[in-house]
Amino acid sequence: MTTMPLASRLVGKIIKNKWEVLEKRVKTLTDSSGAFSSCYKVRNIENGQEGFLKAFNYQYAFNTLSATKSSADFLKELTSNYVYERDLLIFCGQNKMSRVVTAIDHGEYKEDGEIFDVPYLVFEIADGSLKNIRNIGNPDLAWKLGAFHGFLVGLSQLHGQKIVHQDIKPSNILIFGRKVAKLSDLGNATQLINRSPMWDMDYHCGDLRFCPIELLYGYFSSDWETRRLGADLFMAAGIMTYMITDSILSSLIVANLPDIYRPGKFGGTFEQVKPHLMAAHYKTLDEIAQRIHEKIRQDLLEVIAQLSHPIPEERGNPDNIRTTVSKYSLHRYISIIDRLAKTMEYSKL
Repeated sequence: MTTMPLASRLVGKIIKNKWEVLEKRVKTLTDSSGAFSSCYKVRNIENGQEGFLKAFNYQYAFNTLSATKSSADFLKELTSNYVYERDLLIFCGQNKMSRVVTAIDHGEYKEDGEIFDVPYLVFEIADGSLKNIRNIGNPDLAWKLGAFHGFLVGLSQLHGQKIVHQDIKPSNILIFGRKVAKLSDLGNATQLINRSPMWDMDYHCGDLRFCPIELLYGYFSSDWETRRLGADLFMAAGIMTYMITDSILSSLIVANLPDIYRPGKFGGTFEQVKPHLMAAHYKTLDEIAQRIHEKIRQDLLEVIAQLSHPIPEERGNPDNIRTTVSKYSLHRYISIIDRLAKTMEYSKL
């Protein structure tokens, strides 16, 4: 009898008398997505539609189980987290979030003699992600701005329902066709009125490489909007920065800090490191500016600067232009990016 968990060997099986499992996605060393899942390409045997199946792999999760938690409690937590993500995806679909990738099917696959059933989600299959942006065909700045605009619309749709993503990174921005960008993977998300059973921790971020700079110093605000929406805004700025510089925003900021003030080496408070973070942020913006076309440099740099302000209480829409708009509202930024994308598109004519 094989010791490999059922979730790891679904190739060739028919799920729900509907989805033929074609091949397994092989994860690379730099791929931190879906830590507790196995992913597959599937095809609907009724109409030929292809999809992406995310199978929750309990065995992978149990490999990380600590001695301080019982296996029964951990299993309950994992099951609750799957149900939470499933229901959140259904909620997003019902609320017509057009720029958020929602599930097209879900269920549990069972086989006799197996210890664990396999909960799964099926998604529309994408043509790529911003992580492999070079494979899309050497996109120009107009295309990148259009993709950023679509992503911001998706994030704004989530924020409108007080849902925060908490794991914004290039691999979670999917591209459909040539121009449609959508925000994917709600596995780390939480909602103000419906908290995640696993990921509602004050300091949580799905991938620490892309996390807001304040979390690297162990700082978070007691205010939900500042802590949660502000974190998503910083990671959103990181998406545009990545497309412009091919670098991670927080890494650029840290590289511009004196060694003694870098995360892991600085032993003081966040209040004490603020002036040094501001100086590093200005240097980083100067570096980013050199990579932006002069026609839109000032406006785009302002968007990145406001979204990525290293002090979360100062992040987002400046106080002097706010009326009834939330500090963390994305509507103004969506309008600016739409205008800049059109400017760069028209410049090619």
